[in-house]
Amino acid sequence: MSLTRKSTSASSRVPSQLIGSLSRGLRSAVPTMDRRTFLKRSGIGVGAGIAATQLNMLQKANAAETKAMLDGKGKIEVKRTVCTHCSVGCAFDATVENGVWVRQDPVSVPH
Repeated sequence: MSLTRKSTSASSRVPSQLIGSLSRGLRSAVPTMDRRTFLKRSGIGVGAGIAATQLNMLQKANAAETKAMLDGKGKIEVKRTVCTHCSVGCAFDATVENGVWVRQDPVSVPH
């Protein structure tokens, strides 16, 4: 598939008969598309590919069943963490129950 520019004038002439017949043969053999269609199709393809690669990366964490879980008296810890997304350093309190991160809360620091 070749990418061609749409011409607005009909004055684009080929100088020789051989080049003209080769050009016509190539145009009929290879389908063409304009720039807008190419960008639309490639954007859809890339987006679908990225979405497909992310499907198997999400997994639910399962805690090991212990006697503490069956009694409803599991070990609950609150651990302070720092967001690594940017350089601001926002803090979060992570609630961990029996080794599984179950909840997070932002830490409000008075200024």
